[in-house]
Amino acid sequence: MNVKKALVFKELEIKELAYKSNVSYSTIINGMNKNSMPHADIALKISKALNMSLESLLGDVEINALDEACLTQKNLEKIEIALYRKNKRTIDALEELPPQLRGTVEELVVRTLDSIHGSHL
Repeated sequence: MNVKKALVFKELEIKELAYKSNVSYSTIINGMNKNSMPHADIALKISKALNMSLESLLGDVEINALDEACLTQKNLEKIEIALYRKNKRTIDALEELPPQLRGTVEELVVRTLDSIHGSHL
């Protein structure tokens, strides 16, 4: 079953899946730990809660796409972290400004970018 990968991709906790699917937490955990095939009614509830086809949840139909999506998500997170680290000083300084001034500075940056991009067209 691809429940573990789906949970990572959809950024859901098992308890959230249990609530959304109306399947007990212990049933989901036991199935994941044993990597076993659930009863059809349980599998259907879980697939609906995850907004996935039953085939992709139970089989290898979309496992590569799911793997790829998980990797893409992790890569995006790494890029966002690197971008934050690169601009941390500016972000910290911006956060220290009063809200009214912060908005003015943000608008100045956006207008400057628009002006730069507009001059290259």
